[in-house]
Amino acid sequence: MRTQRGLDRLLLFSDAVVAIAITLLVLPLVDLASQSARVSVGRLMSDHAGQLGAFALSFAVIARFWTAHHRTFEGVGAYDAMLVRLTLLWLATVAFLPFPTELLGTQSGDGANTLYIGTLLASSLALGASAAWVDGHPELQPAEVRGRGSEPHWTMPTLLALALALAAFVPGVGMWPLLLLLLTAPIDAVRRRRAA
Repeated sequence: MRTQRGLDRLLLFSDAVVAIAITLLVLPLVDLASQSARVSVGRLMSDHAGQLGAFALSFAVIARFWTAHHRTFEGVGAYDAMLVRLTLLWLATVAFLPFPTELLGTQSGDGANTLYIGTLLASSLALGASAAWVDGHPELQPAEVRGRGSEPHWTMPTLLALALALAAFVPGVGMWPLLLLLLTAPIDAVRRRRAA
C-alpha cells in the first residue's frame, strides 16, 4: 500500500540528493582556498575562472531542474513503482552532474562539453518522463488537480538534444549550444499563462 508518508519520504530523499549534489559542486572551489596563501584572491579567481563559471552554471542548472521537479510533484498525490524509478533515474543524473562539472571547469575539449550536455539531457528526459507518467495516470494526482493535464514539457529535452548534437559533431563549438536553453524561459512563461 502506498502512503502519504512514502510520498513524503520520496520527496525528502529527492531534496537531500539535490542538496548534496549542489554541495559537491562547491568542494573543488573550497580546495582552491588552500592556494590563496600563495597568490592573491584576484589572481586565484582569474586563474580558475573556468571552475567558477562551471560551478555557477551547474548551480543554476540544478536549481532549474529542482524547480521543475517541485512543480511536477505539486500535482502528485500518490506514487507507484514507475514514478519511484523515474525519480531515482533523475536523481542519478543530478548526483552525477558534479563530475562533468569538474571536467568542464578544468579541461578544455569537446569531450567534457558533450558529457556535460549529455548529462543535462538525461536529467531533462527523466523529468519529462516523470511528468508524462503522472499526467497519464490520474490515480497519482490529487482530486483537486485530476484531469487538468499538465502537458509534459518536452521543450528543454528537445533543445538539449540539439545542443548535444552540436557539441558532439561540430568541433570547437564549446558550450555555446547551451544558450538554446535561454529559449525555454519565455516558452515556459507562455505555457504557464495559458494554463492559468
